[in-house]
Amino acid sequence: MGIAAALVFLVASTLMWIWMLFFYDPGLLIDELEDRTFPTAAEEICAAALEEIDALPPAEVTFDPLERAAVIDEANDILAVMLSQLAPLAPTEPPEAAEAVEEWLDDWSTYLGDRQEYADALRDDPEARFTESPKGPKQISRAIDSYAQVNRMTSCETPGDV
Repeated sequence: MGIAAALVFLVASTLMWIWMLFFYDPGLLIDELEDRTFPTAAEEICAAALEEIDALPPAEVTFDPLERAAVIDEANDILAVMLSQLAPLAPTEPPEAAEAVEEWLDDWSTYLGDRQEYADALRDDPEARFTESPKGPKQISRAIDSYAQVNRMTSCETPGDV
């Protein structure tokens, strides 16, 4: 009886792995856009914006809070232009893709508002700390970055400049 059960288990396991390796098609990941038009265009736009932000003085060399706030303002202006360029490219079909990209752009707008609040706070309090709006139990940047990663738009992840 034990040998028969072991043989059934072995055959079932072997068949499962054959099916997984050769026949299973997982399809798209959750939130992955099937039409690559938007992610391809977005990656180019975001890469250009990121290049501009990377040219700004980093936080570790901008010690004066007023200067730091001014640098963040410049980066925020770059990100605002990036978002204005991405919005018209958002898909309209299928509805799920349109909703997902719209939510992602809304998250970006919220994140940009958080950055602006931080820049404003630095002008009043040199000890101000950057805080992000939550999305579920985590920071909103996690949702933005996850969506960008799934859609292979790594330049569209939140910049690490604040």
